[in-house]
Amino acid sequence: MLADQLKSGFSLKQALAFLRTTTENLPPELATIEQHLLAGAAFLPELAPYLQENIYFQLTLTTREGDLCLGLARAAKLLQLMATQRQRFRQLLAYPLGLLGGMGLLFATLQFGILPQLRTSLAPQTTGPQLTWQTVIGWMLGLSGLFVGGTIIRWWCRQSSLQRAQSWLRLPVVGRLFQAYYAYYLADNLSQLVQSGFSVKQMIRTLDRLPERALLHQLATSLDQRLNQGTSPMRWLHRQAYIPDDLILLLQKGSTHEQLARELTAYSRLQYQRLVQRSERGLAWVQPVLLTVVASLIVAAYLNLLLPLYHNLQGVYQ
Repeated sequence: MLADQLKSGFSLKQALAFLRTTTENLPPELATIEQHLLAGAAFLPELAPYLQENIYFQLTLTTREGDLCLGLARAAKLLQLMATQRQRFRQLLAYPLGLLGGMGLLFATLQFGILPQLRTSLAPQTTGPQLTWQTVIGWMLGLSGLFVGGTIIRWWCRQSSLQRAQSWLRLPVVGRLFQAYYAYYLADNLSQLVQSGFSVKQMIRTLDRLPERALLHQLATSLDQRLNQGTSPMRWLHRQAYIPDDLILLLQKGSTHEQLARELTAYSRLQYQRLVQRSERGLAWVQPVLLTVVASLIVAAYLNLLLPLYHNLQGVYQ
């Protein structure tokens, strides 16, 4: 909405005041941002606490050398896709999670309400629950899982953004989705830099001004190190799985700035469409997979709860 208002000729302060007056259910933080702007604060730092890092970095890059309206429109396009897919994901989760919750309530009632009384009546000589080897193994597996999970989280936090991007692409299910996202993200930002008429050195200096944890900042730093050493960075770029070979080929064609900017813009749009298609295909698998997991849990709970009761009843009749 803010991008549309700026495109219509409103100033930034006028657009914020107009939106706050005419739009319902806006967050109260908007009024705080407007007050800070009237006091002379910069707009993007005010948005930083409310945006994801990748969106904020992209918006910072766009508005630093280009148009705020264009940057907001591009950020809103990606945010709208993420919000739509998140809403669909929640809708797909509703039925399996509701079914799982209902079965959990049923089996909890059986486990703690009905089965203890039946076991007591069938085997009154039992003194109480005993520690079994299954329980010991379960505790050991649980503690081992916590330790392994903590180790993985610590390792992940120490990785650079470039290493994390490589790791995301190795995941079996969502790797192709992240591949399309990084292709769109890199092509879109690169097209903005090329449209500004920057040389390679000017692009690197621009990206170096981004925060150190930004993927584009770390990518620019690695490229600058190789250029300063007098080596071609192309072999290194080809080893980066998150950088598509198609994008590298576009950069090696030797096109003019105007032609390269058009090609990168068209390529980023193509990757955006691919990102949407892959996210749709991924969401189509969510409900079947969850229903299979729920069915497996139901069978496992049935075997765990009712088979011991069956054996006790069989012993009584014998």
